[in-house]
Amino acid sequence: MGSTLEALHALQDIERRLATIHGDADSKRRQVQSLRRARQKQESIIQEKKETALRSQVEIDSIDLDVKTRESALAKHRETLNRAKTNKEYAAILTTINTEKADNIKLENRQLALMADVEAIRTEADENRAELSRIAERISSAETGLQRFLDRSASEIKDLESRREDVSNGVSPGILDTFRRVAERHDGEAMAEVLVLDAKRQRHACGGCNMSLTLQQVIGCQQRDDIVLCGSCGKILYSDTSGRLSR
Repeated sequence: MGSTLEALHALQDIERRLATIHGDADSKRRQVQSLRRARQKQESIIQEKKETALRSQVEIDSIDLDVKTRESALAKHRETLNRAKTNKEYAAILTTINTEKADNIKLENRQLALMADVEAIRTEADENRAELSRIAERISSAETGLQRFLDRSASEIKDLESRREDVSNGVSPGILDTFRRVAERHDGEAMAEVLVLDAKRQRHACGGCNMSLTLQQVIGCQQRDDIVLCGSCGKILYSDTSGRLSR
């Protein structure tokens, strides 16, 4: 490879390493964000259960007051029953008492069901709070891990960026611009090695897309200090087999 391709190859290695570091950092950030969303979800669930339990408790208290009011009314009906003077009056009061009793039983059953629901909700909320605590610990650990990674990587990133600048200074602006455009189009992978499929028949392919290359393209990237692009994928070709092609 000529000095230009060697410089681009060095740039490719630098960009690949920077991409790996930034990718790892992004992965750790996504983990933190995912855990924060999980925390928010648990907090929402706990709040929802709290509100549900509160509404149920309000209904329980209302039923309790209603039952006490009905018990007081029943006591008065019993007193009236004892003073009934006719069978018809007695029967009417007794029907009222039985109706009140039936209604009270329904209310008490409803109250017991609500109390059981509230107890279950509170138990579930305790479990949610325990999970929330575990998530908080994981968030703390993930945030610490992310910060440690960033701290460890800072000096390497600075060094890589400095090396990238030094190497870039040795490449013409036009070629450098092409390199950057190709890298952007291929997620940072701007270069592709020339693959030797059959040395005797001088058959070669692009290592980026596996499409066949012309002999002119292969010779060009081996012997000229310039860039040759694959006609299929557009990557910059390079070869480590200089001088091995037959003419």
